[in-house]
Amino acid sequence: MKKTILYIFLLYGLVAMFNACRKDDVQTPPDLRFPLPVLTKDTTGDMFIPGKDPESFLGKFVVDMYYGTAVKLQKVDIVVIRNDNKTNVKTIKADVTSFPASIEVTGTQLTTLFDSTIKLGDKFEIGADVTTINGQKFKAFPMTGNTYGGHTTGLPRSSFSIMYITGCWFDKSTFSGWFTVMRDTFGDADWGDLKTGDLVFVSPGTEENQILVYAYPYNEYIYTVSPTSCQVDPVTLDVTIPPQLIGTAMFSYPYIWVEQGTGPGTVSPCEDAITLNMTLSAVYYSAPGVVFDSYSQTGVLELRK
Repeated sequence: MKKTILYIFLLYGLVAMFNACRKDDVQTPPDLRFPLPVLTKDTTGDMFIPGKDPESFLGKFVVDMYYGTAVKLQKVDIVVIRNDNKTNVKTIKADVTSFPASIEVTGTQLTTLFDSTIKLGDKFEIGADVTTINGQKFKAFPMTGNTYGGHTTGLPRSSFSIMYITGCWFDKSTFSGWFTVMRDTFGDADWGDLKTGDLVFVSPGTEENQILVYAYPYNEYIYTVSPTSCQVDPVTLDVTIPPQLIGTAMFSYPYIWVEQGTGPGTVSPCEDAITLNMTLSAVYYSAPGVVFDSYSQTGVLELRK
């Protein structure tokens, strides 16, 4: 019995000595974090690709590392895909090793990389292929699974890619100058009888999303003329015309009014085009305050710069 107890104490002692030796041998584990890239747009560059002139696009962005210098890597390659097609990944800039890195990409470069013109609605997503310190490569746009692994998707302030979309956004300042009449369905002397090829002046208004069209009326009876105030919805690009007086004549006749026609018109920022659907009305007076006759007509006016 005494021997058994002695053996037990000896066993506990050996285990304690073994554990003490193991503690002395323990090293700080290496940093297991992945060298995550962070991409952010530089606001001094274009935020989207202009649909009217995509090759004029100049995008600027910054590539940095999420963990700074705490996690080492070999390099990153800046790559891009078009319209979510992960089978056709192109390289914008290879072998980036210093961070933060300022990168530029142009419309001409994107056209060359993908060997085709940029069209409206095209979207280009830019990311970074990462080569770790041990030479293992992780793709920005893997065919399956999440970029750099599923555990990275919920990290705060992470941005593993940026997107540039090709489109045309309404900017009233671009609707300025002389526009050519493409179609005028009024064809009445009261309105001036615009013909295809005539020029009409357009300018941005003082109100938000407002353009002014100096189209009607003009003839020998008109004394004062005001532009037609048009309100543009920047999302739908619909044009509406609130009721307004746009012309008067000497001796109080006639008065020319304009208002919305049977439906909204449209603007096309990419094509510099305006289509107005409106109703023009004239009230004739035989004497001040005495209505002699009235006339109204709904039509369409199409303009293009």
